[in-house]
Parts: sequence; C-alpha cells; structure tokens
Amino acid sequence: MAVLLAASATPLRADPTYYWAIPGHNFITMTPNGSPSFNFLNRNGSGLENIEQLTLAHPQPIQAIMLDSTESAIACARAWLQPIHALGRCGQPAGFFRNVLFWDSSRLTVPPHWATLWDVARYPGQRAFFRGPRLTLELALLADGVPPGKIYSQLSTQAGIDRAFRKLSQLRPYIIWWKSPSEAYHILQEQTVLMGITPSGIILSPQTRNTLARPYQAQMENILYSPAVWGIPATLPARKSDETRAILLANPPRLADIPTPMPTESLEISDSFWATHVILLGERFDAWLAQPQPPEP
Repeated sequence: MAVLLAASATPLRADPTYYWAIPGHNFITMTPNGSPSFNFLNRNGSGLENIEQLTLAHPQPIQAIMLDSTESAIACARAWLQPIHALGRCGQPAGFFRNVLFWDSSRLTVPPHWATLWDVARYPGQRAFFRGPRLTLELALLADGVPPGKIYSQLSTQAGIDRAFRKLSQLRPYIIWWKSPSEAYHILQEQTVLMGITPSGIILSPQTRNTLARPYQAQMENILYSPAVWGIPATLPARKSDETRAILLANPPRLADIPTPMPTESLEISDSFWATHVILLGERFDAWLAQPQPPEP
C-alpha cells in the first residue's frame, strides 16, 4: 500500500511552512498556536501498515503526525517515531478525538441513547459504525447496559469480550461500516442511515453538515472520546526534527476542547487497554467480520 497524503494544491516548500498529517483534517477543528505557519495534510487510509509506511517514508514529506494514543504507543515501541521526552517517550498530547452518537432527526424525533442503536424493532434502519474493535466493542457493552466505569473490566475478561461480540452479532445486518472520517462522511452524504457513531466534526461543522443527505444531529450526551497525540516520524532529518520537537514542547496546535465535565453516558477510550489488547482483539474482530452475515430479519 502506498503512502497517501492529500492536501491543497500548494507544493511542499521549505521553511517556515510546516506540514503535519491529521486523520480526517476536514472533519476536526484545530486550535492554532499562532506561529509558525501550519499546513495540515489529510492522512488517508487507516491501520498500522499505513502509519508504518508514512512514518518511515524517505524522503519524509511531513514533520509531525497525529495518532490516537494506542497507535502512538505501538509506533513508538516499533521505532516508527522519534523520542520527544525523556525515557524514550514519543508522543505529545494534542487534545481528544471525539466520536458522537448521531441520528436522522426527520425520522427519529427523540434523541437516542446507546441502547437505542440496537432497538431495530422500534427504529428500523441502517446504522453507521467504525470498522474495528476499538470504539465498537465499547459501544456494544454500553448498549448492553454496562456502566462506562466498568467497560474495561468487562473487556479484560473472556466473558466480557464474548458478550460484546454477541451484542454486535444482533445488529450486524443493519450496520454500514466506515474506516476513516472520509468514509463516514461519504456514507452520511450519500445514504439514508438512521443513526450511528461518527467523528464529531462531520455533524458539528457547518461546512460538512450542510452537505449531508439527511438532517443529522449529534447526541452530545453520548460521546466516545480518546486522546490524540503528535509524533515525529523516524525518518525526519535532524534539523527538522529539532524544530518540530521545539514546537511540540512549547505550544503545538491542538484539537478543539471536549466539554467539561463530560456527560455520564460518555466514555474515554482507554489507551492503556488498547495498547495491550489491540492485536488480539483486532484478529478476533476480523475473524468475526469474515463470518457469513446473517440475513436481515
């Protein structure tokens, strides 16, 4: 798979413009730090293979890359990123990714909650979900009545994992999967999904919301949020690395702040849990997804 970066038509230039890669840059709001000049590029694709190819590219087209905290921990352990802090730590906090529960307000007049996603008898229609175990297994347990504070104790047991996959299997015929913010946007732009989970910027940003196929709304009581982290690619030359590290340690651009306090039905995705379990649960998720899909009732 080739490394893919999408940006404006402006070619890469020398200083003082910096090129930093963000997943779904059209769908998130950055808080600028004033200087220097940043050009945020869209990191197309998803998964560790894509991250490895981009962080080890030569010549290196970017100075920094935004990852979720689990991806950052794995990329650091595999030497795809350069150390930023003492003791070899590679990441600098960049705010939080937010994924929100959304619904078509023309067909569902009462704002949904996690359990509503599974109520296909009362609310028939397609659901949009992230295609991967992270976010999706948490969502299944939340919908099954597990309190947010007990999600990871459940997912740390075989019984809890089995419970999450059983719950997902109930809804699988109704799910449309997305793997990136761009895919989620195109699903909502072109199809009539009733509800689901999506990056918050797709619903909250006027630039994208006004182009969607239906009058989708976000349920701000139900948010899955996870730490975002800046990293420096391993193949970035020393001078650029030093400049980027200085920016990261001083005043880097960040994602928009999350509400405080967070609603009780929301959940912070655990980076420590996924750094340990992402490979094992990823393999099980892929095997589950490869099974023949049951027919829609």
